[in-house]
Formats: sequence, structure tokens, C-alpha cells
Amino acid sequence: MENSKTTLPDYRHLFNRIDEKGLTRILELALDRQLIVKLLHICGLVQDGRDLATAAVHTLAAQLAGDCFEREVTAAQVIRTLVQTSAREIEQIGSTSPEGINTLLSDRTDAYTRECGRMTFAMLLDEREAVYAPAVERLNRIPAFQPRSGVSEETASPYLRNDPVLNSEPEDGRQTEYSDLALIEAHRHGADLEKRNRILEDRVREMQRRIERFREEAGAVAERVALFIDVQNMWYAARQQHGISARVDFEKLMQAAVGERRLIRAYAYVIQTPEVDQSGFVTMLEQFSYEVKRKDLRRRSDGSAKGDWDMEMAIDMIRMAEKVDVVVLASGDGDFVSLIQLLKERGPRVEVFSFPHNTARDLMETADQYHPMDASLLIDMDPAR
Repeated sequence: MENSKTTLPDYRHLFNRIDEKGLTRILELALDRQLIVKLLHICGLVQDGRDLATAAVHTLAAQLAGDCFEREVTAAQVIRTLVQTSAREIEQIGSTSPEGINTLLSDRTDAYTRECGRMTFAMLLDEREAVYAPAVERLNRIPAFQPRSGVSEETASPYLRNDPVLNSEPEDGRQTEYSDLALIEAHRHGADLEKRNRILEDRVREMQRRIERFREEAGAVAERVALFIDVQNMWYAARQQHGISARVDFEKLMQAAVGERRLIRAYAYVIQTPEVDQSGFVTMLEQFSYEVKRKDLRRRSDGSAKGDWDMEMAIDMIRMAEKVDVVVLASGDGDFVSLIQLLKERGPRVEVFSFPHNTARDLMETADQYHPMDASLLIDMDPAR
């Protein structure tokens, strides 16, 4: 591979214009971490066993800048690197008048971009006082480097592809040593990232466990409720007490039955007759999160009809008994008394919602809590009212 030599300008006047602190800011703005670490290795400033992966960029840049003021060989290498990375900006500043430079800088309001750092270096290197003097003032106005300034290591421009010291084989054969050091540093950096990744994964798992415990505790505080509604019983009871136009508001009934507790399941048991289309009613119940169970009305040969859900409701309530804290029954049917006694033996409390005039007294007395229903849980379907 053919090496390309870089002509190094006279840089000594630069050290008369800025101090160690100023050079530190130039380095941390114009160069990225990888390149600063590489320069530290080349200049022999890395102690054996020192881990640079966790060191702040400002600390690394300060070490490099300090050595530039003590050793000319370090200063030459650092300036060569800055000249290589800032070649475009140096050419741009050199071909622009002092008056034009103000216009050139007017659009560069972010003090923490690679371009801004390299532009400032190019101005400091310029021999025209009208150019380098404002650069000194500009550098003094830049506050201490902030890690979240927006400088992206990933989006930084490619650097030093033609640097004979960094990317080619020098005559003294030290490139192999530098490559080995860089490889070691890369391995250390990779190991550190893996360690950090494992720590983050452990923390994520711990947070997930805490969230699960919180959910369990929240669930334990809020009682679990299962609601069972004997729709036919509710329909007839509402008509008998409040007139034929009265209808139960099943959304309000669910809200009254559940309250601040946690609803696990809500069942609505419907008896269907061929003469009445109940599809709209069923759809409305499903929209309120009821699980609707339907059964056709059976007609006997003597003209009578039979239709009830007592057995199926009992089976569903027994199945849910171990999964909830409270069973709510919306019915006034006295046939449920024995079922309520069995449910209470199995653990959950039992509450009953019904219209008092249509409710068996022993059903009221057997329940853990009885809730009499009134007009507040009804929808008046009479358009004349």
C-alpha cells in the first residue's frame, strides 16, 4: 500500500493562542472517543492495565492536551490528526474573507457539533488576526463539554484514512504493537458492554417481577366479582312493579353490582320466544360485556310453556365459586336459596339484587347482603312520559 504523507503546517503559534484547557475543548469537540483513545496509545500515554472504556471523553482529551504542552512529539501527532480531520474546514476558512467567516458561522448555532469544533480549530490555525482572534473568543464562550450535546460517535465523519502513522506500516515496525493495543482495548470495551448489558437485563427482569407483584397485590385488594342475571325474572319483576313500559338498565345494574371491585365474569341468561326478535337486546348486552346464554322457550302439548335457567345457572355459579370473592345474583327466585347456602360454604360471599315485591323472603335472609332494586336501575320505555 502506498503511503501518503501529510504536510504539517507550522503549528507552534497555536500554543500561544490557546492554553491546555482550550486545546482540551478542541479535542473533545473535533474528535471522537475512538480517535482520542487511539492517539493516547500512539503517544504512549496509556498505562498498562488501564481501562479507557469507562473514562470520560473530557478526561481523555485533557490528558492528551496536557502532554501536547510538554512534548513536541505528542503535539505534532495531535496537530497532524486535527489537520487531517479538519481539512475541509481549513480549506473553507482559508478561502473565506474575515467578513465572510461571520456569515459562514451564522448558521452553525450548535456549539457541540464535530463541524463546529473543527471550524474553530481551523480559525485558530489561520495566520490572520481578524480570523483567529474571534476564534479565541468563541472558544472561551463554549461551556464545558456535555455528554448529551448531540455529538454522535456513529455519525461522525470518517477520519484519517490516509494518515501514514495511524493506518499504514511505519518504517520502525511499531504498527503491529499499536494494532495489538487497539485490539486489546476493543476487547475490553466489548467485555464492558456485555457486562453492562447483563446488568440491564437483570434490572429489567427485576422490574418485571415488581410489576407482577404490584398487580397481584392490587388484585388482592380489589375483590373479584362474578355477576349472574336471571333476565326473565328481572323482566317480569320490573313490569309488575313499575308498569309494562319499564325495562331494567343492565349497564347500571352491572355498575351497581360491581362498584369499585374487579369484575371477573358477567352472565346474562335469556329465554327466547319465536314470536319476538331479541337479537338487538342480545347485542346490547354483549356490548356491556355480558356473556349471553340463550335458551328457546319450550311449549308443552297441553299448551303450557316451560323456560328457565335454574340448573345451568347453578352449575356456572358453582364453577366460578373458587375463582371469585363475591357472587352477585340478580333474581328474586326462592329456588336459589339452597344454592346460595352451598356457595357460602365454598368460600365466596353472595349478594342478591332484586325487586323486593317479587323476591322470596328466605332468599333475602340467606344472602350475605341484599340490595333492593328501584326505579334508578330502570329505563322507562313509555314515550308519553
